[in-house]
Amino acid sequence: MNLKHRITLSFVSILVVIGAGTIGYSLIEGWTLPDSLYMTFITISTVGFGEVGVLTQGGRFLTIGLIIASITVGGYALTNITSYFVSGEVVEGIRNRRMYRKIRAMKNHIILAGYGKLGREIADELKRLKREFCVIEMDPGHATQAREDGHLIIEGDASSDDILEEANIAKAYGLIAALTGDAANVMVTISARELNPELHIVARGIDTHSRAKLRRAGADRVELPFQISGRRISALMVKPGIVDFIDIFSRMFGDDLMLVQLDVPEHSKFDGKTLKELDFRKVTGGLGIMAIFHHDGTLTVQPDGNEKIHDYDRMLVLGSQNQIDRFKSEYNVTESTHPGSGFRIHEPDTIQGARR
Repeated sequence: MNLKHRITLSFVSILVVIGAGTIGYSLIEGWTLPDSLYMTFITISTVGFGEVGVLTQGGRFLTIGLIIASITVGGYALTNITSYFVSGEVVEGIRNRRMYRKIRAMKNHIILAGYGKLGREIADELKRLKREFCVIEMDPGHATQAREDGHLIIEGDASSDDILEEANIAKAYGLIAALTGDAANVMVTISARELNPELHIVARGIDTHSRAKLRRAGADRVELPFQISGRRISALMVKPGIVDFIDIFSRMFGDDLMLVQLDVPEHSKFDGKTLKELDFRKVTGGLGIMAIFHHDGTLTVQPDGNEKIHDYDRMLVLGSQNQIDRFKSEYNVTESTHPGSGFRIHEPDTIQGARR
């Protein structure tokens, strides 16, 4: 029997003792129920007030029994209540309620389903990027680890509608399905997509077959960790200089260097003008245009100065946070946040000007 059940049993036992004493005095001494209840309370509480009336022999034996029962039941109840507070369940309950309030207040946050080895790496990166997120984890050990790491955590099955609603999925920006098995990630994806059709979902897959299944289930993107690791390890062997350059470049500039996708609005300053005419580098202090995804579906990588930009195009820009902020302010562009708005290449002939 767990602690909460023992506490419930303690209170029920106290009520039984009070009820038995009240009825007993009423039957044995012939007192009214209020007088019998009063006598029962002063007996089990041992406060020492005067008796309602002169007790008969039977009434005295009943009083002795009530005193013994009250000491036994009271001691049992006191032990359980003390254990409840000492065990930290009260503190844990208060902390959980505070955590749920924080999650309910979140908007445009990310839900991370799974806190295994991959989930921890994802959580660390989201924290580094200063993105709001909460974790859903069924395994008690992993959930405890997430809590110790300072993350907002909901314990339960991430494919459950109730759990996803606790994670405030209706107001979430995206969900990362980082559970171990394909079946679990498929179920999470299906449930999440039904609850929020606009949600941006990135799912973990095991192999190439997983990609098709998860995309059919509703995932916007599917990543294969083993494939990514294999490519990096191969690159370290075949092209170590490129990998070293990227690592050194990232460490030199740190978190301030960002690669951001921006949307060109309607009636913009860009429409029909070339990069040379707009001269982004001079205005922003060095911002680089890495690629342009045109509204007609074509993609230009490393565009030159003669490349034209039109309304509704998307740009992939590289620069510091200050440069990006200046760019957005000067040209009235916004960062792409709509699910599925990223650069996608469906046909090889849509790429123009790519340098290999």
